Amino acid sequence: MTWRPWIRIEPEDSSNEKVQILYKKARKPLTGKLSDLTQLTSLSPDMSDHLHSLGVAVYRDAGNLSLREKGVAALVTSALVGCVH
Repeated sequence: MTWRPWIRIEPEDSSNEKVQILYKKARKPLTGKLSDLTQLTSLSPDMSDHLHSLGVAVYRDAGNLSLREKGVAALVTSALVGCVH
């Protein structure tokens, strides 16, 4: 099933240079896809970039954090962005 957002987002072929840079940076290397969060926040590319950087810091670069600490950071991030999962 195709993902269809119910809010306006920047298309993947957007002419907005900031969005193009964001999409190139945030695209998943294995699948080439963008996360839902990146797409849903694409109308504010600076904010979207900060959220992406936070996720990278927590999940990829946070080698000194325990699994529990990573879970807490993910929970706080989810709460801040209004994620209901």
